[in-house]
Amino acid sequence: MLHKIMALSLLLTVGGLSPNIYADGKGSACHRTTKAMFSSCQAELSEESFEATANCENVEDGNECRREARQEAKENAKECKDVRSARHDACHILDEKNYKLDPLLDPDITFIDPDDVPDAYAANPYVSIAAGHTYVLRAGEEEEEVVIVHVTEESREIQGVLCRIVVDIVFEASMEDGEIEYESVEVTQDWFAQDENGNVYYCGEIAKNFEDGVLRDLEGSFESGRDFAKSGVLIQMFPVPGDAHRQEFLLGDAEDIVRYESLSANPTEEEGGENPSFPCGAGGCLKTFDFAPIDPESTEYKYYLPGTGFVLAVAMEDGEIAGEREVLLCVGDSLDVLEDAACELDNLPELLEELCELSPDAFCEEEE
Repeated sequence: MLHKIMALSLLLTVGGLSPNIYADGKGSACHRTTKAMFSSCQAELSEESFEATANCENVEDGNECRREARQEAKENAKECKDVRSARHDACHILDEKNYKLDPLLDPDITFIDPDDVPDAYAANPYVSIAAGHTYVLRAGEEEEEVVIVHVTEESREIQGVLCRIVVDIVFEASMEDGEIEYESVEVTQDWFAQDENGNVYYCGEIAKNFEDGVLRDLEGSFESGRDFAKSGVLIQMFPVPGDAHRQEFLLGDAEDIVRYESLSANPTEEEGGENPSFPCGAGGCLKTFDFAPIDPESTEYKYYLPGTGFVLAVAMEDGEIAGEREVLLCVGDSLDVLEDAACELDNLPELLEELCELSPDAFCEEEE
């Protein structure tokens, strides 16, 4: 297996960019930010080490506890170094000096009312914010996860820009007593904006993470304008192969970056081939390379079919195809699409009840 950052560097090189690691963190603000975040990571590890030592004084087998604490500290120290290297690579791929200006505050960008999509302004061909747009995905190592995404009719103002509310719910499906049961894994409320040129921006999200059906944390949440968080371009209207940009920005929590690989790509056999329900076909798909410096070992290739949107994601671990894929099953202009057999949703009444409970504003039927 390749070292985490070696794998990322290899991918950058394959895409036509030679990685440039700045070990001392000097140079642009981007690299100085990397150096500061590495110091922060080390300080956090020091605090955790003292806390672990204190805890080990109060357990029966203190020696074993200290041994495990030292091993964990060693692994975490390596992770700090890997993230530092990945952030330096990100500075290089973005050719970025800093990320001071939040796109939502850019006076040269004219944002539109989401309700004007698609009548007054065309929807982005890769990510639609048209109210009602709904699709279902299958994900996981054994396709055990069901992902339902619904663009609501609601918007909220963030940094003076109207951002469409999009609900994204991940379930783990399992068979219980002969019926499919759905257990919530993640419930996310995303906020997307669109400018007059069709570019879609990521204004932030609230991510509710569940474990065994119980809400555990809100890790990954951020909102443009709060706690130094900034928006990013989720996807451009007219992507150019080789270009890269930030999709979000909150150091340590939201650092996703996308690079456009091709406008006419087809999934390879190594990647598992086409999505049979939505093949890229002769014209091919937009292919992107998605990564986050805070998780350098996990990257993805994503495919978008113009006019349909996202159709396939191929996961990679340490730069190698992992075999895990996320595939589009069905797409429609309203929640009615969930009744389509192509969505492969068994025990639909129970699922709709669960959706209503998790996100009432998006999925509960209005009483007449």
